[in-house]
Amino acid sequence: MDVTLSQKIHDQIILQARLCDYTTFRLGGPCRGLLHCQTSEELELAVKFLADSQSPFILIGGGSNLVVSDEGVDCFVIRYVADQPLLECDGNDVLVSGSTSLDALALFSIEQGLAGLEYTSGIPGTVGGAIVGNAGAFGKQVGDVLKSVTLISKTGIRRKVGPEALGFTYRYSNLKERAEMVVAARFALQPGSREKLLEERTKILGIRHEKHPNLTTHPCAGSFFRNVEPTSRAEKRQAAGWFLEQAGGKNLRIGGAVIFEKHANIIVKGPQCTANDVYQLSRKMQQIVKEKFHFDLVREVRFVGRINNLPKNSSEVFW
Repeated sequence: MDVTLSQKIHDQIILQARLCDYTTFRLGGPCRGLLHCQTSEELELAVKFLADSQSPFILIGGGSNLVVSDEGVDCFVIRYVADQPLLECDGNDVLVSGSTSLDALALFSIEQGLAGLEYTSGIPGTVGGAIVGNAGAFGKQVGDVLKSVTLISKTGIRRKVGPEALGFTYRYSNLKERAEMVVAARFALQPGSREKLLEERTKILGIRHEKHPNLTTHPCAGSFFRNVEPTSRAEKRQAAGWFLEQAGGKNLRIGGAVIFEKHANIIVKGPQCTANDVYQLSRKMQQIVKEKFHFDLVREVRFVGRINNLPKNSSEVFW
């Protein structure tokens, strides 16, 4: 890498950045340094810079599905978030940077009269994070309409793959276990009525406003556990929040970690809340459902760093 360019990237690193400033839960201690990238070119340069200097790092997006250790993480962090949406139409396809917010992608698609992503309206986070977690709502998920994705390895090698390479299942892709990151994506959508799609968006945003916290007043990481796989011939997933409420979950709190009053599957940050409080409360939620219904809730939110003495090194900071 060019010496001048390398120095420029080095100068952009925010040393000892506190990750509570970059997550929707507003929790998390310092990292070695943080690099904010908006474009695919900036991401590639940052990855190569850290790889060349043999510096361990992780990549985050909007920080909406994370609980970061109060101790922070002993590695660098690349934050891949664009201040303005980076996307374009190609016929019925939409090409989008992984750094673009998912809601911006939903709105852009609707305004172009393209259907297939309107259900993602109001979901926080970036497109990259949505693909990693196969985000969705109302029985649909982004993997259903993903046509291709450009990935970059931790050594800076790019490749493009189809959705079949990502092993999509409910709220999961194998990117959660692989050392590759989402650079950009192409979604294959269908023509639709702009007016009807806008009406649908308004309805969905209303539902989210009614059931989900305002992140500015109630910091959180969204729904904590995946909905439960169907157990009947109806083949419909059952809301994890229903099981939690039936088991008495709405009355739980540990330290500053509190259950949101309108949704038993959401933990919000109260006064003096710590990441360990959130971890312990999540374990208690799993315990009461296990005792009453005899199955294990599967966590959707990811913990980052050493919480409750796990994990032990930077290669295992996501768990």
